[in-house]
Amino acid sequence: MKKEFVWVVSSELIEKKIGKINKFKIFKFNDLTEIFEKAIFINREEAEKNEKYKQIIPYTVFINKEKEVLMVKRTKNQSEKRLHEKLSVGIGGHINPEDKGPTAEMTFFNALNRENNEELHIENLNKLEYIGLIYNDSNEVSRVHIGIMFRAFVDNAEIKEKENFIGSWINHKNLNEEEKEKMEEWSKIALKYVGV
Repeated sequence: MKKEFVWVVSSELIEKKIGKINKFKIFKFNDLTEIFEKAIFINREEAEKNEKYKQIIPYTVFINKEKEVLMVKRTKNQSEKRLHEKLSVGIGGHINPEDKGPTAEMTFFNALNRENNEELHIENLNKLEYIGLIYNDSNEVSRVHIGIMFRAFVDNAEIKEKENFIGSWINHKNLNEEEKEKMEEWSKIALKYVGV
C-alpha cells in the first residue's frame, strides 16, 4: 500500500503560539502563517499515533442562500473506520505533498480547494470566510488534528463521492436529538460558531 504523507506541526509550537484551545478559539488567520511555515510532511501512519504532532486540517462549512448548512453522512466505504455512519457539517481533509505551493499559506489553500472540489460539485462560491480553530482532545482521532474552520456561502453544492458520503441541506437549529448524537465532535463545535 502506498504511504500517505500529511502536513503536521508540533503540538509544542501550537501551545506556545496559540495557547490552549478549548474546542474553539478565535485566532487571527495572519498569525497562523508562522505555524504553517514550521509545518512538515510526515508519514500519516506515524501522525495518527504520535501526539507530538497535530495534523492541520482545512475544514469548510457550506451554507446556501436559504441559510441551510450542508450535512454529510459518512458511509461504510469511507477509509476512516472510526468515523463510519457519523454526521458532519465540515468538508476537509489532510494536506499532502501534492498541495505544496510557493508559500506555506498557498500550500494550505491549495489543500482547502482540492478537498472541497474533490468532494463537492460547487455552484457559485460567493464568499469564503475564516472563522477560527477547532480542537477537541476527547478522543484519539481528534487529539492529533487541528481544524482551521471556514464557512463558504454558495448557491448550491452536491456530493461527488456518493459511495463515501450522503449529503443533505439542513436547518441546523432544528436538528433532532438522534441527529445531534450522531454528529462528529468537530461538527457539534462548528455549528455553535458558524453564525447562521
